[in-house]
Amino acid sequence: MSKGSSSKEEVTCDDAKIYLQEIKVAFKDEKQKFNEFLKTMKDIKKKRAEIASMLARVKEMFEGHGELLLKFNTYLSDEFEIAPSPEKPEVKKPEVNIEYARKYLDNVKTRFQGDPNVYKSFLTILNMYRNKEKSREEVLQMVISLFKDQSDLVEGFIDFLP
Repeated sequence: MSKGSSSKEEVTCDDAKIYLQEIKVAFKDEKQKFNEFLKTMKDIKKKRAEIASMLARVKEMFEGHGELLLKFNTYLSDEFEIAPSPEKPEVKKPEVNIEYARKYLDNVKTRFQGDPNVYKSFLTILNMYRNKEKSREEVLQMVISLFKDQSDLVEGFIDFLP
């Protein structure tokens, strides 16, 4: 898919990776939806599906996930943007509870006992977000880079980050 019109911000490969991770987390209990999304994107890339068909499939898959649908529009030209269905209000993501946050932080600290600089860097990144020095997307990208092959920690961070 193309980036879209020049009026939109430039979308990077890292942005796409973050977006895919968000979709994966959103559908962690419905893996078939995530796989269907990937199949739809492959069909478009290999020109096995028409854009109208793909847009209809994505809109149906993302029903109830308006934020994902709006982010998907970033990858479309203005003429193909999809509007979320107005009749179904988007369900807000619940606030992260303190117990989950403590367990998550303990898990990160334990995982990187042998490399305390990683944990310190993680705390620094969290402070940048808390102090509004970095956006949610910037922080998420930094954590993905920091945790590299620790996909469970990245997924947990997406749940952790409000």
